[in-house]
Amino acid sequence: MSFEVYVQWFRDGEGDGVPEERIRELFGEALKVEDELGWRLSYGPDMTCDVYLSRREDGSVEGITVHRPVDAPELWQALFDLLGVQNAVFFFPGGGLFVRSTDARAQLPPDMTEALGSPSLVTSAAALVRTLDAA
Repeated sequence: MSFEVYVQWFRDGEGDGVPEERIRELFGEALKVEDELGWRLSYGPDMTCDVYLSRREDGSVEGITVHRPVDAPELWQALFDLLGVQNAVFFFPGGGLFVRSTDARAQLPPDMTEALGSPSLVTSAAALVRTLDAA
């Protein structure tokens, strides 16, 4: 079964970009294969997932999709750390919106919060994982 989680960045209700290098640094040595569309992350045997990048015209990244996220603490720590980069939101099908700060909450598009509800604050990588269990 296929499952995806998403991280997107916003400012004043509009998509915002972050430098690719900031994202790349957080995935660290898990980043094994890359092309213009995205990356393959590996956290050990049978522990790989793909990350697809949504880019802006200026080359910055406004969102990522993690296809089939694995149960590796390092992946979830990286995703939690991404929520601390500018005004990021984490979400997935059947779940809500999750942010790391109230500042990020204020930057989201109104139609997103109307459709998916008010964002909840997460305070750790473990709390981010628990959002999946709660869905």
